[in-house]
Amino acid sequence: MKTSHLLVAMIFVCCLSSCNGRQDPLLGRWSVEKVNVEFNEDRATPEMVRQVGALEKDNLLQIDADSLLTLVSDGDTLQGVCSLRGGQLFLDGKPLGTFRQGRIRTVATTPLGTVEVLYRKER
Repeated sequence: MKTSHLLVAMIFVCCLSSCNGRQDPLLGRWSVEKVNVEFNEDRATPEMVRQVGALEKDNLLQIDADSLLTLVSDGDTLQGVCSLRGGQLFLDGKPLGTFRQGRIRTVATTPLGTVEVLYRKER
């Protein structure tokens, strides 16, 4: 009997130690820290640039343990499987942005210019 108790205790300790292992830095909720909108001044008004920046500031990212990434933007939700390879963040195998120094950075190119969004993890 004592051997079985020891075995159960060892399994329990192993499970606990694996749960307390290094957590994936991507897991959690991410909110916008900074937005940089660079549009062609001949094609966009300052008001349009301001509106785009304001819309992007409300974006949220949620990355779960099963690698499910949920992006909430202007009331719309996009979900997919995220992965990280060499500092590059992918969503369903397509480049989404970068992960460096604890920040996620995305850049979207539009006919009007570019929109760069920097996300920080919520504590």
